[in-house]
Order: sequence, then C-alpha cells, then structure tokens
Amino acid sequence: MINMFYSAKNNGFYCADLRAVYDASANGWPDDARAISSADYEKLLQGQSAGRIITADSDGQPILTDPVIDWQDRAEQQRKNYIATANEITSDWRTELQLDVIADDDRISLTNWMTYIRALKSLDLSAVDSEASFDAVNWPAEPE
Repeated sequence: MINMFYSAKNNGFYCADLRAVYDASANGWPDDARAISSADYEKLLQGQSAGRIITADSDGQPILTDPVIDWQDRAEQQRKNYIATANEITSDWRTELQLDVIADDDRISLTNWMTYIRALKSLDLSAVDSEASFDAVNWPAEPE
C-alpha cells in the first residue's frame, strides 16, 4: 500500500516513502500535505486519465472536476488547423506560381484554396461560447 499525501497549494501528490527526499530538496515537504487513501488516489488518477481535472475543494481535499472549455478558443484553434492544412496543400502551387511554372489546373485549384482560406479568416467566431454554438459554426467547405 502506498501512503499518499495531497497538497492543495501545489495541487500535487506526495509519497510518504519519499519524505526524506522531499525534506532534503529546496522545496521541501509541503506544509499543507494531507493523507489520502489509496482508493481515493486511484480514483483520482483514473478520473484524470479519463479527461477530468484534479483540483482542491474548499477544504483542501483533492476532487475531480470537469475541464472548463473555452469554446471560442477551441473554434479559433479549429480555424488555425483548417488554414494550416490549406497552406500545406497550396505550398507547392505557390512556389510554382512565383516561378511562373504553374499549370492552369493548379492555378485554378490554388485560387479556389485561397478563396477558402479567405472565407475561413473572415468567419466571425465571436459568438462561440458553448458546445452548441461551436457545433453550429458553418465552416466553409474545402475545395474539391
């Protein structure tokens, strides 16, 4: 059985068997360390591996909470991913265009992809504040 402690101040776990090591370190053993049962420790780690967050409650005990999602940030990240993919697809065509060796079909494809990138950049994501509004974003379709 592992004898575990939790520090709310550090939001971390500490093994009592390593206390001498902690005491000898610059940070030392946390002054707010509280013993937790092996069962609670396992439950917390399982919850964390399932995507939940370990944090302290008002009494300093570790609890699992659901992560807070910044939906607008997630939408902005999705936009960046779409733009990065489009830039990767069009990079060779851009070079060919600069060298004036681009084929007519590729020039048309490049124009379509650049229109797609412009549509992504102009998309207003300021109202995205929930999962429902994130799911409702009308992303432009990729060119064929």
